[in-house]
Amino acid sequence: MIRSLIGTSARVARSEGLSSVVRRGAERIEEEVVLRARLARGLFTRIGRSPLLNVLATPPSSRLGGLQIQLMARLREERTLREVALLHPGVLEVASCAWRSPAYEGSLDRAIAHALARTGAHAIVIEGTAGVHLEHVLPFDNIILAVHDLSLMPEPSAQQLLKHARAVIFPSTFLRDRHRAHFDLPHLAAHVIEPGIDGPKIDRANGKRCHIAYAGSVRRDKGGHLLPEIIAAFPGQQFHIFGGGDEDLLRSLRHLPGVFVHGYYRSGALPKLLAQHEIGLALLPSIIPESYSLTLSECWLAGVPAVAFNHGAHAERIDRDGGGWLVPLDAGAAGIVTIVRRWLAGELTTDVPTTMAWPRDAAVAHIEIYRSLGLLD
Repeated sequence: MIRSLIGTSARVARSEGLSSVVRRGAERIEEEVVLRARLARGLFTRIGRSPLLNVLATPPSSRLGGLQIQLMARLREERTLREVALLHPGVLEVASCAWRSPAYEGSLDRAIAHALARTGAHAIVIEGTAGVHLEHVLPFDNIILAVHDLSLMPEPSAQQLLKHARAVIFPSTFLRDRHRAHFDLPHLAAHVIEPGIDGPKIDRANGKRCHIAYAGSVRRDKGGHLLPEIIAAFPGQQFHIFGGGDEDLLRSLRHLPGVFVHGYYRSGALPKLLAQHEIGLALLPSIIPESYSLTLSECWLAGVPAVAFNHGAHAERIDRDGGGWLVPLDAGAAGIVTIVRRWLAGELTTDVPTTMAWPRDAAVAHIEIYRSLGLLD
């Protein structure tokens, strides 16, 4: 284990820099300390009661991505409105306490049944479907399904689960409509609740914004492989890369002139980083359709417009709210370059949205659904 950790740290240092290793390590330690403190409190506390059991297929760590980030923010607000019980691999959490749960992987149904019995919950909220064995969920009644991506598409029992669920929640109209069409369920009982994001708005008047940033995981599915071509079109222009990702892509970017690879950043830190480095434009060139994009929300919090391909929730949100420009997917890197060039020339300007979803909004919307189904008083 120690050898593996050292190897991982070395790879991160080569691709993202030593400061990124420190940030990742500090966050892991903090999460472990918090979990152990909750487990310690659980030794002296009986498991609390809750009418609902939230189930997550991964640990609730912000390092793992947007689902975990928005869920942690939302549940923090929901805890002020109801008692929350959260089951995730190996652990059951209620309030500020935690208890070890029976083996989770490969026996999700047993883990859920055990948690239901311990908490008295009479309904289950499945928080994301990636990594969930659907056959382990179908036997339960009173299921609410929160779908955050396209992971249901290849699953043979997905249509049955969607029909079986008392309510299905999506983060965007795009994702809802995609599922309705794919599974031929035009009347699916679906709700759209935009996930909220924490973080202060940044005053755009605090300096000139002349640099360009790529934000998010630097992977091929996110368009990270397009960056060298885009950057090469603008010699002398500063580009800042925020986020971890594929080692080969990051290492190649680190050697390009005018490029600053900052590596992994902690949840909620992006708006301040964009302001600190005088970013005026963000590149979000994901070649797969995004389900929502918290990164776009963070850019808008910093007052920074974005360039994205014209599909998925990026297209839905920018078409509806402004705050950026869309490029046809088949235009590739050249299409992104055209928009960037026009922005640098001052030909393109736009206002970013001044209002957006917050975690409290998402929490209240979830509570309203639970109450409408008679699952909460």
